[in-house]
Amino acid sequence: MKILRKHLAVGLGCAIAGLASQPGYSQSSSADAEALRKQMAQMQVQMQQLQKQLDELQAKQTQTAAKQEEVAAKQEAATAKQEAAAAPVTAAEVPSYETKSEIKQPPSALPGVNEPLPEGYVRLGDTGNLLKIDLVAQLDAMTDDTKMTPDLFVTSAIPVKGSPFYNAGWRSNLSGKQSIFRLDFRRDTPLGVLKVVYKNNFFGSSGDMGFNTQYFYSELENDRYALLAGYFLSGFTDIDVFPNTLDFEGPNSFTFKYTPQIRFSPVLYKSGESRLTMPMSLEKPNADIGVPDRFGTYSKTPDAVVALRWEDPDWHVQWANLFRDLGVEDSVTGESITASAWATQLTAAAGVFGDDSVQAWASYGKGYANFLQDVSGLGLDAAFNTDLDLEAIKAEGYGIGYTHSWNEKMSTSGSYGLIKIDPDDNMILDPSLPEETKYFSLNWAWQFSERAMFGVEYLWGQNNDFTGASGDAQRIQASMRYDLNP
Repeated sequence: MKILRKHLAVGLGCAIAGLASQPGYSQSSSADAEALRKQMAQMQVQMQQLQKQLDELQAKQTQTAAKQEEVAAKQEAATAKQEAAAAPVTAAEVPSYETKSEIKQPPSALPGVNEPLPEGYVRLGDTGNLLKIDLVAQLDAMTDDTKMTPDLFVTSAIPVKGSPFYNAGWRSNLSGKQSIFRLDFRRDTPLGVLKVVYKNNFFGSSGDMGFNTQYFYSELENDRYALLAGYFLSGFTDIDVFPNTLDFEGPNSFTFKYTPQIRFSPVLYKSGESRLTMPMSLEKPNADIGVPDRFGTYSKTPDAVVALRWEDPDWHVQWANLFRDLGVEDSVTGESITASAWATQLTAAAGVFGDDSVQAWASYGKGYANFLQDVSGLGLDAAFNTDLDLEAIKAEGYGIGYTHSWNEKMSTSGSYGLIKIDPDDNMILDPSLPEETKYFSLNWAWQFSERAMFGVEYLWGQNNDFTGASGDAQRIQASMRYDLNP
């Protein structure tokens, strides 16, 4: 463009110089001068028109270049968005406000029990949501030396001497009910990380592999508090001390309960990676009382849990307290009778001796048997006495677990549990109900690939009823597990 303008200027100068150099130019007539002026005016008009065309062409070229840059920028942004949407999310990209445990999870640990670490997520387009899908396929092969609950080692169901099926003999079973389907959504919000979690196994009552919902809850978590609502483990349950058993039931004395609830857990104090929290929850009441046909159970108020929990990467301890209202009502007269119930529990877990870990729990109270793993649903929360008053039944549970890691892929875990039910002498109870149960497990587990585990476990249990009769049972269980997205 600049070269063209230069050529035009040079041409105009040459034309003027040529006219001026003609012989007699200085003495030319006025007619010749007038003709020269007209010629120069015409050339000037042509120059202006040409300059206008050049300016228009330059403007068009500038607009075209700007549009090309804009299109290239949009294409680059779209490509980057597609790559980001397809890319997996790493732990560093997902905000997390939890105290990360440094206690090693051995191969025998139940899959999906603890909250998953933020690995293996994918972005759901440009919605801001992240999703992790986990599928666990597990097969358990079991051999019992007497009649037992087919898929779970429930010590309160062991036949005692004098009852049907006592010492019934060896039998076998195969089960896939520990398989898991889990969806874990999360997104970052101005108030913290919002999570929605769904999880089920197949211990449902319909068919051989009936759906059984374990989790369906939402939780908002930040540095100051956590707020949870939905169907989840009770605030009285400390899942972090659950020992590493291949048997899904686990120790008889563990307080394992799922329930609808709302829970608020403020952070009271922080020091480095350690913190003190105060979980508080209101949960669906479920009075578990054995009553005659004309009576029904109910509760005036929700179950309430208040706890203090100290968390450190190498250990934690929790003190939880449960408060309940238990009631029965006569469907004929409409009369009702109530009793107060409570329980307290101390739980702890710690890493010891390298990759080894220990877990322990102890609970005591009145009217909380429905929270104890082994005797839940047997109507041992409360009972009538001979004066026809309703009384909460005293109970206590103790347990310990230990895991030894042989190497990165092999571990051995053992656990022991004890339950004691202590009703008053004048209470009216079915004498065949368990008064004391014991549980023991010992296993070896091998993580033979990143997503596959094989293990063998020995289980022993004892049941003692209120008549003094007792019965023992043994089980050998072998488990094979594949975890798609651990």
